[in-house]
Amino acid sequence: MPDKEINELQGQRMVEKNTPRAGYAADLEKDAASHRADLQRIIEGGVATRVRILVSNDSCPVCRSLEGAYEFEEVPPLPLEGCSHPLGCRCHYEPVLDRFGP
Repeated sequence: MPDKEINELQGQRMVEKNTPRAGYAADLEKDAASHRADLQRIIEGGVATRVRILVSNDSCPVCRSLEGAYEFEEVPPLPLEGCSHPLGCRCHYEPVLDRFGP
């Protein structure tokens, strides 16, 4: 089968399967309580100076616009409200570790 036909079939399968929340592993999208717990662990860990929101390569414009580092008091809650990705918000928190020395 030529590559062009394979790509068309794969693209068609993606369009058909990528309906919101259809046929997709629910563990890819965390609920708000899990995100809050992750954020609390980062804050209470005592090592991070800020929190970074990381997004996927194929994130929606809303998620892309909020990607970056935030002070603890300014971190937006996850999952991000207004996310339009067919699989839902897949953003997550990561600690910013920029302290030097003991």
